[in-house]
Amino acid sequence: MTAILVILTILAFVGVDAIVMAFRRRHAAAPALLPLAPMLEPRPPQGIFLDPQHSWVRITADGTLRVGIDDFLAEALGEVEAVEVPPRGAQVKRGDPLLRLQVKGRSLVIASPAPGEVVAVNSRTLEQPWTVTRDPYGVGWLVGLWTRDHNEAIKPLRIGSAATAFLRQEMQRLADFLTPAGTLATVPLLADGGVPRKGALAALDAARWDAFQKQFLTPFGEEA
Repeated sequence: MTAILVILTILAFVGVDAIVMAFRRRHAAAPALLPLAPMLEPRPPQGIFLDPQHSWVRITADGTLRVGIDDFLAEALGEVEAVEVPPRGAQVKRGDPLLRLQVKGRSLVIASPAPGEVVAVNSRTLEQPWTVTRDPYGVGWLVGLWTRDHNEAIKPLRIGSAATAFLRQEMQRLADFLTPAGTLATVPLLADGGVPRKGALAALDAARWDAFQKQFLTPFGEEA
């Protein structure tokens, strides 16, 4: 009789231990929720000419038009996995496809902010694509263009307070765009309104991703 009680006691302990281990495994398998970092407020630096399709131009000392993406798009993308740019010598018109950025296997096409010939390619961004969004106005520049008429090239672009105001409006438009997506693409409403989280675009499904291309990076979302 004593032997039977000992065996039953051992089985009871084994059963409880198995339940505890299963509980721990189940909860350990659930990843901890990371805090959502909001997008930083856009602050284009002085000397930056901004295109509505979220690229920028800076005129360098030798007259080259250096081109990259603005900080609004950089914050919305989060991390870029790969970059495609035209080869040196390629001729582009304003509005032509110039840059292709890949994020989680999907790509966005960025329009050329100015006409000209591609005379420089930033090899660093090709080798280290994350620099495109981590330092968009600095080491994250992408290509250099040579244009025949600098005044005409920059005439349609925004600069200074007009550029900053435009990007802030775009940030609000993005918050409105993300709301119906039904994903974690927005953070909870803050005291001053809803703020998209950094890297919000990566959370979108394919349909919403394409919609962002068409609504924010026109005129060739359908070709992306």
